[in-house]
Amino acid sequence: MTAALPVPVAPRPGESIESWLEHLADANGLTTAQLLTATGRGRAGTRYLTLAPSPETITRLAALARVDERDVYAATLAAFDGTALDLTGLDSADRHSYRQVAARGWAPAHGTQICPACLAADGAWQSAWRLLTVTTCTQHRSLLVARCPSCRRPFRDQRHSHLRRVGAATVCGNPLGAGPTRQCQHDLTTIEATSATDDVIAVQARVNSALGGQQVTVLGQAAKPRTYLSDLRHLATLLLHLAGQPGAAQLAPWVTDLKGETEARSRDRGPRWGLRPPEPPALRAGALATADGILTAADVDEAATRLTTWTELTPTTNDGPLGWLADRTVMTPTLTRLVMAARAPHRRLSHHLDNHLGGRMPINLTLIPQVIPNAQYLEHLDGASTSSEDTVRLFASLSLARLHPDVTTWAAAAEALNMPGPMGVRCARACSATMLVSADEWKSRIWRAGKETERRDYRATEAKIHHRLGMTRWFNEWARRNRPDARYGDHDLALTLQWVHVAHAHLDLSPVWRGKRPTANDRAHYRQFAASLDGRQQLDLALALHKRA
Repeated sequence: MTAALPVPVAPRPGESIESWLEHLADANGLTTAQLLTATGRGRAGTRYLTLAPSPETITRLAALARVDERDVYAATLAAFDGTALDLTGLDSADRHSYRQVAARGWAPAHGTQICPACLAADGAWQSAWRLLTVTTCTQHRSLLVARCPSCRRPFRDQRHSHLRRVGAATVCGNPLGAGPTRQCQHDLTTIEATSATDDVIAVQARVNSALGGQQVTVLGQAAKPRTYLSDLRHLATLLLHLAGQPGAAQLAPWVTDLKGETEARSRDRGPRWGLRPPEPPALRAGALATADGILTAADVDEAATRLTTWTELTPTTNDGPLGWLADRTVMTPTLTRLVMAARAPHRRLSHHLDNHLGGRMPINLTLIPQVIPNAQYLEHLDGASTSSEDTVRLFASLSLARLHPDVTTWAAAAEALNMPGPMGVRCARACSATMLVSADEWKSRIWRAGKETERRDYRATEAKIHHRLGMTRWFNEWARRNRPDARYGDHDLALTLQWVHVAHAHLDLSPVWRGKRPTANDRAHYRQFAASLDGRQQLDLALALHKRA
């Protein structure tokens, strides 16, 4: 039976087991070595004490300090098993079993990070500081610190004991290698931490929620804590690998700082970020924030659009882009969906339109019709895609809109042309997958087609046609000259012809449908009416749009 110590000390919330034991030793006038001896190291052992000690060790420590065993367990990293860690296969009786945990990547190793302000407040070291997905103290809004500025080593970098000889003192305490009595005496509370940015604080708050067992919203839906933390880590790993490719520096500020870390760890294979991420908290924080910015998108489409700018950096290899990406991270179900969506043809083309040849071109959105006119289609776009003429003409207009600096998605391109956003996404998916020309060639063709399209405020023309929806005087005048036998309903068909041939707007969006999608019969009646008019009648109908209603 373990003899209890005179002074009981309970672990503070979130305090690591080694920090608690150092405070327990100090409170009872023991050295940390004496305390470890009192735990019955020979019988229960202290292997994996900070990670996942044996149940016997937990029981002995709880009896020694007169605290609940659950409080002792909560002070170990095993408390994060099932969220940030997967400790499957770890056996306190097998000193080699940790290899299974380490092989899964981002596993805690020797040393820890710290928040100097937290240590100054209560002297307690947090167990979460050992987790590599933790980079920031949300309470003090600062990045954690990974190395002592004096000895230049990670904090708690001692390999022969879990506890420091200096006990609970807020000095570094790392052994200096000049005998057992020499330790680094740098006061950790005097270290100046770097302020964290808002996006870094936001992702750390989400990580903290997941570590606490709370669900986190991913792609617009509630995700289990373990799923979110896994997706976050593996996506950050992928971004770290892509950050080493040419052109990545323009995508995020942390990419430039990664170069030194990469060079320090590069061999023939290069850094293996999936096993061990960058040590500096600022680098990990940046990569995690970028990954979280993708996962916090409202849906897969939006997230894939954000990811496309990164996946376009994928180098050309024999395995192909998908093989290269899959080889650099663990493709969870969420990442698989995102990568496949990001590599879709319409997103790759949109990335090209957004970024190729120095970026966007100056363009006036009001001068772009919803549908490129037939004459310009025949001159410049025919044969560029196997999609139908109507689809290609619409896609050409959407592509022109994507050249505007404020239009960054296909949905936004459609809305800029006064069309529903989903229509733009559907058209882009359909047409980009059937392209027969390169992205460069397509861009050149639509630019020439746009330049030769009549310069007019097409939004104003569309508005004028909408305004005429309930007016008949203009139609009666036209019908007396061209269609004396006009029937009921011909007014709406004539207005639709002005919509299609004068405003060059999409047939399905004609105001005569009153916001509903036209039926096959509606379209057939319109085409029959248009075919019944000769060239002079169509010209007179177009001119009628500019007369008084």
